[in-house]
Amino acid sequence: MKLIFNWIKLVRLPNLLMMALIVLTVRYAIVLPFLQVAGVTELPSALAFALFLMAVLSTAAAGNVINDIADIEIDRTNKPDKLIVGNKIKIKTARNGYLALVSVAVLAAIGLSFLSKNLNLFILIGMVNGLLWFYAQRYKRQLVIGNLVVAFLAALLVLIAGFFDMFFLMEQAISWAKATTVIKMILEIVGVYAIFAFLVSLIRELVKDMQDIKGDAKVGCRSIPVVLGLSVSSYIVWALQAVLLAVIGWWQITLFKDDAVAAFGFLFITDMLILLSGLQLIGSPKKREFGIVSSLLKLVMLTGILSILFISL
Repeated sequence: MKLIFNWIKLVRLPNLLMMALIVLTVRYAIVLPFLQVAGVTELPSALAFALFLMAVLSTAAAGNVINDIADIEIDRTNKPDKLIVGNKIKIKTARNGYLALVSVAVLAAIGLSFLSKNLNLFILIGMVNGLLWFYAQRYKRQLVIGNLVVAFLAALLVLIAGFFDMFFLMEQAISWAKATTVIKMILEIVGVYAIFAFLVSLIRELVKDMQDIKGDAKVGCRSIPVVLGLSVSSYIVWALQAVLLAVIGWWQITLFKDDAVAAFGFLFITDMLILLSGLQLIGSPKKREFGIVSSLLKLVMLTGILSILFISL
């Protein structure tokens, strides 16, 4: 039983559930309603969508495992009491688990390619797995690049959730012709939430680097806090939060003008969480405050994505 719980922690099950929620929300609250309005009825099967979720979540889980394998020395310093790989799970076992998860993702992507009759999703899943491996082995130790990679992947999750159905519909002439009448509107909404996901993830990654500065410095990671210091990093976080609030504010105005009053109002919860997280960095924040900010930013992501549910066509 302990082994199961250790694997749940290693693959970050709560984060995987959040990703599943994002995919489900984007597809069922944005994409499918628009396609229904357009008169599209030939949609991907339940099996295809299940394979898509399996590929996405297995890829993310594999990324978490390889990241912890690469971070053993960092984690010995930053969180020795929470060290899993090399402590509760053997390194060799973790590597085998990583290979198994990648294999599941690849097999699911192959199934998707067969069902969709094109290789786009297979190529995309393969590229993301490769990018996660390079992130763990190299990019995360480079200034800014690692943060941008994670933020890009967060935005990509929203985008591929929004265009999953399109990979299938483009092989069906009549359905594709109908879908093209609403693609622009889908792209606008999905694009806004992709930008939102990018900014929230970028801020959270920077905060996590601030929390892990001691271990990162020890192994030679050139994170922003290691290179520029915690004080400058706090100012960068505040600046990014200001940009995020500006994007959300613009979107709220747009929603209000389109009579999406419920979504407009719900996003004030997201605004307040961002402000609350920023206040935690005032003064001389310690590891505890960074942990609180990181948790608050998870709630920012959750509430922001859930606002989609209040948008009606």
